[in-house]
Amino acid sequence: MKMMFVGLGLIGGSMALALNGCPGLERYAIERDEWTRFEALGRGAVKAAWADAQDAPIEEMDVVVLCLHPQACADFVTAHASRISEGAMLTDVCGVKRPLRDAVAALGDRRFVYLGGHPMAGLERGGFANATGDLFRGSHYILTPDETVPEECVRLMTNLATFIGCSDVVTATPEEHDERIGYTSQLMHVLALALCDQHLLYESKGFEGGSFRGATRVAAMDAQLWCELFWANKETLADLTDELAQKLSEYSALLRGGDREALLDRLTASSDRKKIFDRMTTKAPSGTPLYT
Repeated sequence: MKMMFVGLGLIGGSMALALNGCPGLERYAIERDEWTRFEALGRGAVKAAWADAQDAPIEEMDVVVLCLHPQACADFVTAHASRISEGAMLTDVCGVKRPLRDAVAALGDRRFVYLGGHPMAGLERGGFANATGDLFRGSHYILTPDETVPEECVRLMTNLATFIGCSDVVTATPEEHDERIGYTSQLMHVLALALCDQHLLYESKGFEGGSFRGATRVAAMDAQLWCELFWANKETLADLTDELAQKLSEYSALLRGGDREALLDRLTASSDRKKIFDRMTTKAPSGTPLYT
């Protein structure tokens, strides 16, 4: 099976490295950056790499993995869809599904299978220089199949996700994906940024602990990428941000009020919700979720 990565940044590069040794798989890439191409070849991430998509043998690939920013993925499909062979699978690693989904839907005569994907892994620092073969260890892999996707394609991506170290595969519609990622990922970036906008940031050197470092880690982001992700999901993210602001204002009111027991009740209720969620997501050694 021949697989081509379009883009060898942190995610595409890490996936190519993680698939090293996958039986029967040949890995190729399209990557504009010369240093990245040479480094990827040197580290054995791919067998060959091309700087220009026009020169790459897209027609020969069984799987094409788009590892670009969402709009760049949509633009690639618009420009090169006719070169993806009949029956081949197109997938992606985008943090929002709408731009690429809409680009695929706009194609007049699609011969390939599109199965959206999103490995839930990453670092603050991007690029192939930070790529690592164990980036996906223990992560979720989200797939967004529709009724046109054959079961064997879902099975193939599930097997590949398992090979690169993901703990499980979660399926959702593109709309469900973007709403839930808006909450679990994009809103966390908004919160981290807001914390770093507060007036005590620079004065707090030497006072930070694990909770502060964890809460603000993702604020050291690729601003261009995250602006695109936010904008592609802006209505959902705005609603979630409004809800978060309301919850914070409720805590502020409790702190300014005179009822300590009401504050304790709220802390207990919120803490209990987190504990229930942790029990839902904890797994036994067999991989079976523990709900007790």
